[in-house]
Amino acid sequence: MKTDSDQPKASTTDAVSFAERTSVEQVEEGHDLAPKFDNDGLIACVTTDAASGEVLMLGYMNREALEKTIVTGEAHYWSRSRQILWHKGATSGLVQRVIEMRIDDDQDAVWLRVELASGTHSDPASCHVGYRSCFYRAVELKTGKISYVETEKTFDPKEVYGDAPNPTVL
Repeated sequence: MKTDSDQPKASTTDAVSFAERTSVEQVEEGHDLAPKFDNDGLIACVTTDAASGEVLMLGYMNREALEKTIVTGEAHYWSRSRQILWHKGATSGLVQRVIEMRIDDDQDAVWLRVELASGTHSDPASCHVGYRSCFYRAVELKTGKISYVETEKTFDPKEVYGDAPNPTVL
């Protein structure tokens, strides 16, 4: 059985080509990667921890982010708030190494299973707010009240990001 270390590493200059979407059969049951980007040129991406299965984040990829993720084996996203290509961990060191990438049945959503790097602190995390997961709060059904599932931050965002602007847009 081949392991990740046995696989050839793609360089960032390798190109990825996506197939044209020609039929339902081709998209749903074929072997062609033919992603369907929305009207803004984006595709949703759910990212989970490969070891625990914990949902870490929901992000979006444009064509370039999807290509770079495939070629480099590290997660890239399109930041809708900053309107830039975003290599997860480029600033924080919290790189997401892709263990497995899946595409859903109609190829309009991606699922990444990743291994998290710990960056400049001891515990791996994914959320820019300092929590391990971007889904650090629970919403109570029927009342809509929010409670914290993660009670402590994994890292101090000010130490990691310094004066970098917060990507959250009101």
